[in-house]
Amino acid sequence: MVLSILVFLLRAFLFPDYSDTALIGFFEKLLAAFGILSILYLLLIYFVCSFFFIPILIPLNIVCGALYGPFLGSVVSLSGILVSCVASTISVRYVFKGMAKLASGHKEVKKFLGQLDRYGFIVAIMVRLTFFMPYLLQNIILAMTTIRLDKLLLLTLFGAMPGVISYSFLGAGLVSFDDGSTYGLYLLVPITLLVLVTLFINSTRRQFDIGRNED
Repeated sequence: MVLSILVFLLRAFLFPDYSDTALIGFFEKLLAAFGILSILYLLLIYFVCSFFFIPILIPLNIVCGALYGPFLGSVVSLSGILVSCVASTISVRYVFKGMAKLASGHKEVKKFLGQLDRYGFIVAIMVRLTFFMPYLLQNIILAMTTIRLDKLLLLTLFGAMPGVISYSFLGAGLVSFDDGSTYGLYLLVPITLLVLVTLFINSTRRQFDIGRNED
Protein backbone atom coordinates (compact mmCIF):
# COMPACT_ATOMS: atom_id res chain seq x y z
CA MET A 1 0.00 0.00 0.00
CA VAL A 2 2.87 2.34 0.81
CA LEU A 3 4.50 1.53 -2.52
CA SER A 4 1.21 2.22 -4.31
CA ILE A 5 0.92 5.62 -2.64
CA LEU A 6 4.53 6.49 -3.50
CA VAL A 7 4.00 5.56 -7.13
CA PHE A 8 0.84 7.67 -7.19
CA LEU A 9 2.65 10.69 -5.76
CA LEU A 10 5.77 10.32 -7.91
CA ARG A 11 4.16 9.06 -11.09
CA ALA A 12 4.69 12.28 -13.03
CA PHE A 13 8.43 11.96 -12.42
CA LEU A 14 8.84 8.18 -12.60
CA PHE A 15 6.43 7.26 -15.42
CA PRO A 16 5.52 10.43 -17.34
CA ASP A 17 4.56 8.49 -20.48
CA TYR A 18 2.24 6.00 -18.80
CA SER A 19 -1.14 7.66 -18.50
CA ASP A 20 -4.33 5.84 -17.54
CA THR A 21 -5.31 5.76 -21.21
CA ALA A 22 -2.03 4.11 -22.20
CA LEU A 23 -2.21 1.52 -19.41
CA ILE A 24 -5.86 0.67 -20.05
CA GLY A 25 -5.13 0.39 -23.77
CA PHE A 26 -2.32 -2.06 -23.04
CA PHE A 27 -4.53 -4.28 -20.89
CA GLU A 28 -7.37 -4.14 -23.41
CA LYS A 29 -5.01 -5.37 -26.13
CA LEU A 30 -3.78 -8.12 -23.84
CA LEU A 31 -7.31 -9.27 -23.07
CA ALA A 32 -8.31 -9.04 -26.72
CA ALA A 33 -5.38 -11.28 -27.65
CA PHE A 34 -6.24 -14.02 -25.15
CA GLY A 35 -9.91 -13.42 -24.32
CA ILE A 36 -11.41 -15.71 -21.70
CA LEU A 37 -8.35 -17.95 -22.04
CA SER A 38 -6.34 -15.31 -20.21
CA ILE A 39 -8.11 -16.37 -16.99
CA LEU A 40 -7.26 -20.01 -17.60
CA TYR A 41 -3.64 -19.09 -18.30
CA LEU A 42 -3.47 -17.13 -15.05
CA LEU A 43 -4.93 -20.04 -13.07
CA LEU A 44 -2.36 -22.33 -14.67
CA ILE A 45 0.39 -19.92 -13.58
CA TYR A 46 -1.02 -19.98 -10.03
CA PHE A 47 -0.89 -23.79 -10.05
CA VAL A 48 2.64 -24.07 -11.46
CA CYS A 49 4.08 -21.37 -9.19
CA SER A 50 2.54 -22.95 -6.09
CA PHE A 51 3.51 -26.50 -7.04
CA PHE A 52 7.15 -25.51 -7.56
CA PHE A 53 7.24 -22.94 -4.74
CA ILE A 54 7.70 -19.82 -6.89
CA PRO A 55 6.75 -16.87 -4.60
CA ILE A 56 4.82 -14.53 -6.91
CA LEU A 57 1.22 -15.11 -5.77
CA ILE A 58 0.70 -11.62 -4.35
CA PRO A 59 1.93 -9.93 -7.57
CA LEU A 60 -0.41 -12.23 -9.51
CA ASN A 61 -3.33 -11.00 -7.40
CA ILE A 62 -2.38 -7.40 -8.18
CA VAL A 63 -2.15 -8.26 -11.89
CA CYS A 64 -5.68 -9.70 -11.76
CA GLY A 65 -6.99 -6.41 -10.40
CA ALA A 66 -5.17 -4.45 -13.10
CA LEU A 67 -6.39 -6.77 -15.85
CA TYR A 68 -10.02 -7.33 -14.87
CA GLY A 69 -10.87 -4.53 -12.47
CA PRO A 70 -11.46 -4.73 -8.71
CA PHE A 71 -14.52 -7.02 -8.73
CA LEU A 72 -13.87 -9.59 -11.45
CA GLY A 73 -10.20 -9.38 -10.49
CA SER A 74 -11.11 -10.40 -6.94
CA VAL A 75 -13.04 -13.43 -8.22
CA VAL A 76 -10.15 -14.49 -10.45
CA SER A 77 -7.63 -13.89 -7.65
CA LEU A 78 -9.65 -15.95 -5.17
CA SER A 79 -9.95 -18.75 -7.72
CA GLY A 80 -6.19 -18.58 -8.18
CA ILE A 81 -5.54 -18.80 -4.44
CA LEU A 82 -7.82 -21.86 -4.21
CA VAL A 83 -5.91 -23.44 -7.09
CA SER A 84 -2.64 -22.57 -5.38
CA CYS A 85 -3.85 -24.22 -2.16
CA VAL A 86 -4.53 -27.45 -4.04
CA ALA A 87 -1.17 -27.29 -5.84
CA SER A 88 0.87 -26.62 -2.70
CA THR A 89 -0.92 -29.29 -0.70
CA ILE A 90 -0.31 -31.93 -3.36
CA SER A 91 3.30 -30.80 -3.73
CA VAL A 92 4.16 -30.74 -0.03
CA ARG A 93 2.26 -33.86 1.00
CA TYR A 94 2.90 -36.20 -1.92
CA VAL A 95 5.67 -34.96 -4.25
CA PHE A 96 8.30 -32.71 -2.66
CA LYS A 97 8.12 -34.12 0.85
CA GLY A 98 11.52 -32.68 1.66
CA MET A 99 9.93 -29.22 1.73
CA ALA A 100 7.88 -30.25 4.77
CA LYS A 101 11.00 -31.53 6.52
CA LEU A 102 12.84 -28.32 5.73
CA ALA A 103 10.00 -26.09 6.93
CA SER A 104 9.36 -28.16 10.07
CA GLY A 105 12.82 -27.24 11.32
CA HIS A 106 11.85 -23.55 11.45
CA LYS A 107 11.01 -22.31 14.94
CA GLU A 108 7.98 -20.27 13.86
CA VAL A 109 6.53 -23.20 11.92
CA LYS A 110 6.86 -25.44 14.97
CA LYS A 111 5.04 -22.84 17.05
CA PHE A 112 2.22 -22.64 14.53
CA LEU A 113 1.77 -26.41 14.35
CA GLY A 114 1.70 -26.56 18.14
CA GLN A 115 -0.91 -23.81 18.33
CA LEU A 116 -3.00 -25.56 15.67
CA ASP A 117 -3.04 -28.75 17.76
CA ARG A 118 -4.11 -26.71 20.77
CA TYR A 119 -6.68 -24.33 19.29
CA GLY A 120 -7.83 -26.09 16.11
CA PHE A 121 -9.08 -24.41 12.95
CA ILE A 122 -9.22 -20.94 14.52
CA VAL A 123 -5.42 -20.65 14.17
CA ALA A 124 -5.58 -21.81 10.54
CA ILE A 125 -8.21 -19.20 9.67
CA MET A 126 -6.14 -16.52 11.40
CA VAL A 127 -3.17 -17.48 9.23
CA ARG A 128 -5.29 -17.15 6.10
CA LEU A 129 -6.60 -13.77 7.23
CA THR A 130 -3.06 -12.45 7.75
CA PHE A 131 -2.78 -11.49 4.10
CA PHE A 132 0.51 -9.63 4.49
CA MET A 133 2.03 -13.09 5.11
CA PRO A 134 2.96 -14.51 1.66
CA TYR A 135 0.31 -16.93 0.40
CA LEU A 136 2.92 -19.48 -0.62
CA LEU A 137 4.21 -19.63 2.95
CA GLN A 138 0.64 -20.00 4.21
CA ASN A 139 0.06 -22.84 1.74
CA ILE A 140 3.21 -24.71 2.76
CA ILE A 141 2.48 -24.43 6.49
CA LEU A 142 -1.15 -25.50 6.15
CA ALA A 143 -0.16 -28.38 3.86
CA MET A 144 2.00 -29.72 6.69
CA THR A 145 -1.04 -30.16 8.90
CA THR A 146 -3.43 -33.11 8.90
CA ILE A 147 -6.36 -30.94 7.78
CA ARG A 148 -8.16 -32.52 4.83
CA LEU A 149 -7.88 -30.75 1.50
CA ASP A 150 -11.61 -29.98 1.28
CA LYS A 151 -11.48 -28.28 4.68
CA LEU A 152 -8.35 -26.39 3.69
CA LEU A 153 -10.17 -25.09 0.62
CA LEU A 154 -13.12 -23.99 2.76
CA LEU A 155 -10.82 -22.19 5.18
CA THR A 156 -9.03 -20.58 2.25
CA LEU A 157 -12.27 -19.51 0.58
CA PHE A 158 -13.28 -17.36 3.55
CA GLY A 159 -9.90 -16.58 5.09
CA ALA A 160 -8.18 -15.41 1.90
CA MET A 161 -11.06 -13.23 0.74
CA PRO A 162 -9.98 -9.96 2.45
CA GLY A 163 -6.49 -10.33 1.04
CA VAL A 164 -7.44 -11.05 -2.55
CA ILE A 165 -9.94 -8.18 -2.53
CA SER A 166 -7.27 -5.83 -1.17
CA TYR A 167 -4.65 -6.78 -3.74
CA SER A 168 -7.17 -6.67 -6.59
CA PHE A 169 -8.22 -3.15 -5.61
CA LEU A 170 -4.57 -2.12 -5.43
CA GLY A 171 -4.05 -3.60 -8.90
CA ALA A 172 -7.07 -1.71 -10.22
CA GLY A 173 -5.61 1.43 -8.67
CA LEU A 174 -2.48 1.01 -10.77
CA VAL A 175 -4.51 1.96 -13.86
CA SER A 176 -6.45 4.75 -12.14
CA PHE A 177 -3.71 7.14 -11.07
CA ASP A 178 -5.09 10.01 -13.13
CA ASP A 179 -8.36 10.01 -11.18
CA GLY A 180 -7.56 10.90 -7.58
CA SER A 181 -11.03 10.07 -6.24
CA THR A 182 -11.12 6.63 -7.90
CA TYR A 183 -7.59 5.89 -6.78
CA GLY A 184 -8.53 6.94 -3.25
CA LEU A 185 -11.43 4.48 -3.25
CA TYR A 186 -9.20 1.68 -4.50
CA LEU A 187 -6.77 2.46 -1.70
CA LEU A 188 -9.44 2.92 0.98
CA VAL A 189 -10.79 -0.62 0.56
CA PRO A 190 -7.46 -2.38 1.33
CA ILE A 191 -6.77 -0.07 4.28
CA THR A 192 -10.26 -0.72 5.70
CA LEU A 193 -9.93 -4.48 5.29
CA LEU A 194 -6.48 -4.44 6.87
CA VAL A 195 -7.83 -2.59 9.92
CA LEU A 196 -10.85 -4.89 10.24
CA VAL A 197 -8.76 -8.04 9.90
CA THR A 198 -6.27 -6.77 12.47
CA LEU A 199 -9.06 -5.99 14.94
CA PHE A 200 -10.63 -9.41 14.35
CA ILE A 201 -7.33 -11.25 14.85
CA ASN A 202 -6.51 -9.35 18.04
CA SER A 203 -10.02 -9.89 19.38
CA THR A 204 -9.87 -13.61 18.57
CA ARG A 205 -6.47 -13.96 20.23
CA ARG A 206 -7.86 -12.47 23.43
CA GLN A 207 -11.06 -14.50 23.27
CA PHE A 208 -9.25 -17.81 22.88
CA ASP A 209 -6.40 -16.74 25.17
CA ILE A 210 -3.77 -17.18 22.46
CA GLY A 211 -0.92 -15.36 24.14
CA ARG A 212 1.53 -13.33 22.10
CA ASN A 213 4.45 -14.96 23.86
CA GLU A 214 3.16 -18.41 23.00
CA ASP A 215 2.42 -18.09 19.28
